Amino acid sequence: MERTKTAAALLAIGLGLGAYFGVSLARRDAGGTDPAGVPAVAAPGSASVSAPPTAWFSDRLTVAPAASTAPPAATLAERLDGLAASAAPMDAYRAWWLLNACIAWQRDGRLPQPAMRLDAAVAEPIADPARWCGALTERMKMARIDYLERAARGGIDEALGPLVEQGPFGDPSALQTRPDDPLVREWKERVSALAQGRAEQGSWAGLYLLFTGLLFDNPAIVVSRQDALAYGMAMRDIMVKLDGVTEQEAIPFNGPFLHIIGKDLSPAQVAQASRKAAAIVAKAAALRAADNQEH
Repeated sequence: MERTKTAAALLAIGLGLGAYFGVSLARRDAGGTDPAGVPAVAAPGSASVSAPPTAWFSDRLTVAPAASTAPPAATLAERLDGLAASAAPMDAYRAWWLLNACIAWQRDGRLPQPAMRLDAAVAEPIADPARWCGALTERMKMARIDYLERAARGGIDEALGPLVEQGPFGDPSALQTRPDDPLVREWKERVSALAQGRAEQGSWAGLYLLFTGLLFDNPAIVVSRQDALAYGMAMRDIMVKLDGVTEQEAIPFNGPFLHIIGKDLSPAQVAQASRKAAAIVAKAAALRAADNQEH
């Protein structure tokens, strides 16, 4: 079961976190899908490799939370006040989700479908979105970025992807139009350091964002080539050694992609990256063992 789930992570990664910063690893061939109806991922210098068929990436992230204990609120502002008063990172994520839902309603005329398992767990029913979301203010919209970063800093891995997607102060275009702005640079360094802290604890979200951030030149990500190689190696070994997938299935964390990242590094740098990856895998294994004992 673990092997099937882990093999299936690639499709969900491509559609989930990859989509948050505009990089999808699950690209359909011009002629359609493979016989199983699955998008294909092309490895450098090789034929397309079918991405696994079952989306489960969110199952590797935060365990679905219990319902919020906050009392029912009559208005959006009251609900946000209650969530803001909580110290729980999950309540910060709830506030983010609620604001994001209302922004989507104002933009598209419909509420968004939960993209991940945690989103489904925290999504609150909005019986009258026209009335509820009609109270959305610009100040509330800006506050959603603070809620999102608070959730990510509190260990909610699902918050990392959208935090990167939102860009500095909710303006992702600033990464392209004002790359030398000290505030933009500070945001990039802060968010990248947050992702790195999570990655070094074995976080799927952190490892993915940092490795693919360098691989695909994501302007939001600051990471050294040596560290990116370590994170890619760690992700590969978590999938292969802990979950039992083959290395071929571990796209984009297998040989061809790791070679792209490591080809300009010295043997000593590659060895250091390998040692760092081993330490990350050991932490991930210990955390998984502890979680299994609790459940």
